[in-house]
Amino acid sequence: MMRAALVVLLAALALAAAGAAAARDPRAPQQRHTAADTRLARSVGLRRADLAAGWKAAPATKDPPPCSTEPDESKLVQTARVDPTFVWSDGVTTVGSEVDVFRSAGEARRDWRLSTLALMRRCLLETVQKAIGKGGKVRVTQAKALAKPGLGARSLHYRLVFALGGNAAHALVTDLIAFNRGRTSIVLHTLSVGVALPASALGTLGRVLSRRLSDASGGI
Repeated sequence: MMRAALVVLLAALALAAAGAAAARDPRAPQQRHTAADTRLARSVGLRRADLAAGWKAAPATKDPPPCSTEPDESKLVQTARVDPTFVWSDGVTTVGSEVDVFRSAGEARRDWRLSTLALMRRCLLETVQKAIGKGGKVRVTQAKALAKPGLGARSLHYRLVFALGGNAAHALVTDLIAFNRGRTSIVLHTLSVGVALPASALGTLGRVLSRRLSDASGGI
């Protein structure tokens, strides 16, 4: 879940190169993808047809460099991970869905418990600050948990707002709406400038992903 937040922020800041240069994080879950679970993950994820005109597929990015506060999940095994992400015509506003399938429901729950708002706030701030360099200024102006969407056995909605350069006009707003059922966790992640994307749109997309997970074979 942490990866979704990092990727969307770094992509918006045009920092794919930083991610590409990073070595594999030894604390990240092991990646042992299977064909069946990858098909499952792809069948659930966000699609271009789910969005209005004006959106297009975002360029693929590498995993971002790890942050110092990232938890140790090296004993967990992910059997699939996809993150179809789309960018608006402004080149900054993004929406995507990370679908993670774990080896067991227990491992998925452990990953879930480690993804706290406080941890995400610290990790995102550290990562963005490193990316823009010592000369740049970034601060978190808002980090809060909103009403749970009730899409799965476990669900959450985090919103974080980052001010770049000390200018409120440069604020980046990221929403993370996540839910988990069985071995599968889904994170609907968005990033916009100044204001959050409409709650009605987020709710609609969340329900689409929830329905697909329910329909997918082996998804629960």
